Amino acid sequence: MDALRRLDDGLARGEAALAAVLLLAMVVVAALQALLRNAANLGLETANALLEHLADADPFLQKGTLWLAFLGASLATHADKHIAIDVLPRLLGPRARSALRAIVSVASAVVAFYLARVFWMAVLNNAVERPLEYEVMGASGVRHVCDAPLSDLRDAGMSRPPLFCALRALLAWVGVAVETPGAAAQLIAPAGFLGMSGRFALGALRSAGEAWRGGGGAKAGSRPEAAEDGADPDRTTRRLGETP
Repeated sequence: MDALRRLDDGLARGEAALAAVLLLAMVVVAALQALLRNAANLGLETANALLEHLADADPFLQKGTLWLAFLGASLATHADKHIAIDVLPRLLGPRARSALRAIVSVASAVVAFYLARVFWMAVLNNAVERPLEYEVMGASGVRHVCDAPLSDLRDAGMSRPPLFCALRALLAWVGVAVETPGAAAQLIAPAGFLGMSGRFALGALRSAGEAWRGGGGAKAGSRPEAAEDGADPDRTTRRLGETP
């Protein structure tokens, strides 16, 4: 269990770093795009030329928002900061509270798993669609831009996107066929739900263990009530001992 917890903590640190880098990249791209558009409106030809190199900025910002949403949801699940109704647990004892938390975590894990399955099938259905800009007509027939020979690409005046083609080959090696970068980016949805399902399952195991031992396990990220209210227990004790 400790090894799984350490693995989960390591994955959370990686997710936090990825989210920070992605957010910074989105801020830079959005600011640069806005600056170049304003410069282009002023009649600067250089700005128009640079905007052509940022043709994929809008799709990047759209998919980046999706990635940030799922990375944030996964991190919230890891820190036990997701939305929850805790009226009933406050009325229960430690053992019953841990048992209830285990039951809720199991139900959440099942729901997240089936959401991952549904999104997985939806992404795969969209991933097989190949738009015309990713097709090359050559002597060998109609081929994907990543699969077409270099001679066909030169004749069509096209170039092969190396980063996407490498990612597409890696996904094809594990049995996932994608035709566009957008379809590859949408894989974060089933992956995010699957990760949350695993974290809920891990939380269910921890809560079940606490219930078996008699409860008393503190909720992750929680603090004693005195600390939450900003009270100092020692100072409170001194006040109670003082004579009026």
